[in-house]
Amino acid sequence: MLTITARRITLALGFAMMFGASAVSAQSEVYSQSELDTPTRLASQEVTARILSRSYPPNLKRQGITGTVQLEFVVDAAGRVEPSSVRIVESSSDELATAARSAIGEVRFRPGVKSGQAVRTVVSLPIAYQ
Repeated sequence: MLTITARRITLALGFAMMFGASAVSAQSEVYSQSELDTPTRLASQEVTARILSRSYPPNLKRQGITGTVQLEFVVDAAGRVEPSSVRIVESSSDELATAARSAIGEVRFRPGVKSGQAVRTVVSLPIAYQ
């Protein structure tokens, strides 16, 4: 578990087994973290913290409203989030869920590696706005 704290946001990067590796071609396979030789990681904790800090809705921040959004998504072999794969698993607020969903597309990752190749991987990411 990787934990990042910056600018009133705590980001814990965890991983989930959302899909199995049962797709038809190797290009479309999606792996869980347990199937990888090297797990998916944030490219930069500092940049990620800044992105998520900017995403905190100003009106909620002013009012001191905090909450957590649990996201699941696929990170492609280039380290980018596949927008169509983003799923809100749980959220304490619709407004925070919207903010997290829009911000996650800017976050970059070091892709997971299997057998020496970067591969598509499922990631579970809780974002705590505080």
